[in-house]
Amino acid sequence: MCLPPDLESANARNLRVKYSYAYKDSRGTRHEAVIEAVSRDAAFAALREQGIRPIKVTAEDGSKANGSETPKRRIGMRIAFVATALLVGAAAYYAARVVGAPDVVVTPQGPVTFTIAAPLPRQRIPGDRERIEHPPTNLFASVGEFFLARYAEPGRPVDSVAIAKPESLFTRDMLKASIRVSSNDLTEHVDLKRIVAGMKREMCAYIEGGGSVRQYLTELANRQRLETSYRDKASRRLAELLSEMNGAKPDSSARAYEFWLKTNAQLQSMGIYPLELPDELRAYQLTLDFEE
Repeated sequence: MCLPPDLESANARNLRVKYSYAYKDSRGTRHEAVIEAVSRDAAFAALREQGIRPIKVTAEDGSKANGSETPKRRIGMRIAFVATALLVGAAAYYAARVVGAPDVVVTPQGPVTFTIAAPLPRQRIPGDRERIEHPPTNLFASVGEFFLARYAEPGRPVDSVAIAKPESLFTRDMLKASIRVSSNDLTEHVDLKRIVAGMKREMCAYIEGGGSVRQYLTELANRQRLETSYRDKASRRLAELLSEMNGAKPDSSARAYEFWLKTNAQLQSMGIYPLELPDELRAYQLTLDFEE
């Protein structure tokens, strides 16, 4: 379960940090500004909602990634809540309680540290696509968690799978159980676990609101198909604009590049991973970089 809304919002206000960011507009002009957010992910999300595709986002303490270095004032605030020694990025709230100190298990390969996965919103996971789309079957403790992992990234095509008795996979105990992250986990798998932890919390809230397990899974599949259709439509339109470039239409490169920029801003605002820059537009982008 989530924290109560009033407590969650109060915590968010206390933990807001300034982030400086840089981006280019449709003309290729570089801009820099500052935004406040509770995390770097939240800063990216807020910028996407404004239609801004940042080149970089850096916290006021100089860190460029969540958990790379926590500002001293945020450490002080979290100590007040947790009252225990903190590892970078290890403090998180889940199921309306505070995550305690990590567990260390000695294995033949050496000591392995386990912590609780802090919930993360559905988003594109950077890294090796093979690791993300085909994780090891033992990555999660339950079949239900492994099933949810298929829908972790918005807009990714997913083959439909029928579940005869979904209530048997998504029990109350399973949804309430924390997901453990091992120090041996690959970065892609840590992100995957965190997103699934967030989806479990979302599913739990959906059921507590009066919905059923079967209804949630139906909504989950419908949402994924809708997100995929947005990206597919954008991809087809970009292909049409690229074909106009081959026809040597005036300003066709500028039109295609501007569409690519605006489309990706829209897709990212919905949490859908962006379209890759076509090879045909790389040379055009390079000329804009030289003009800067």
